[in-house]
Amino acid sequence: MNRWMTKRSIALAAGVLMTSCFLMPAVAFAEDDDEKSATEIIERAVERNALGFEAGRAQVSLTVFDREGEKQDRKLDVRSRRDDDRGRTVMTLTAPAEVRDQAFLFVENPESDDDMWMYVPAFEVTRRVEGSQRRSSFLGTHFTFADLESRDLRDATHRRQADETIGDHDVYVVEARPNEPEQSDYERVVAYVRKSDYIPLRIRFYDRDGDLDKTLFTERLESTGDDVTYVERATLRAESGGYTTIEIEDLDTEVELPASLFDREEFGR
Repeated sequence: MNRWMTKRSIALAAGVLMTSCFLMPAVAFAEDDDEKSATEIIERAVERNALGFEAGRAQVSLTVFDREGEKQDRKLDVRSRRDDDRGRTVMTLTAPAEVRDQAFLFVENPESDDDMWMYVPAFEVTRRVEGSQRRSSFLGTHFTFADLESRDLRDATHRRQADETIGDHDVYVVEARPNEPEQSDYERVVAYVRKSDYIPLRIRFYDRDGDLDKTLFTERLESTGDDVTYVERATLRAESGGYTTIEIEDLDTEVELPASLFDREEFGR
């Protein structure tokens, strides 16, 4: 494990990115497995951002294979910080060269859609990502911008299904149906959440016709030097063909990140 991976990890979202190994804030939940509600389980799971840390810096690789088998690689520098119960994340492309320095700013809004901005260096412009753009592909991957904010899990009616086992892991199974289906691409989302630490090991997305659209698989977990676990590698597979793999290559959760880095007025400068 490299020197960044051995540093102390705190909590991780964005599901990904891969919304969705981690220290948890103090929340009163039922202790008995049978008494845990579906909403309690989902709240514990989505408190983590898509990559697995609540504050810090990670070097992330994205590998995309389309249905014809064509491959694209992306490299991201991801920096996150949490203030006043709101997570803020800046993702900056570092490769390939033609998209280097393109950046995205995500700001959590617990009671509404997250705020998202995109910086395009070729034109030196920053624009808000909103409306139908939220349902468009993020960097040509199988994730949409909306997938990154986990709204389809958070703003939903939850129903607990029968517990299952994935490999050697006991999991809670929770179905989430968006409260505003007209605002979602999905009729429902089903999360398989590991009982021991609330890491989602699998998330299935069903389209508006009720057919399975895509599945997010947690493929590899890693632990820091103080035995905090995070998702190191995950893959989103589309039923229509193709997949996107996300992998954390370096992780530093002790780095000091100034609040100004996540300021909307400073973003892109």
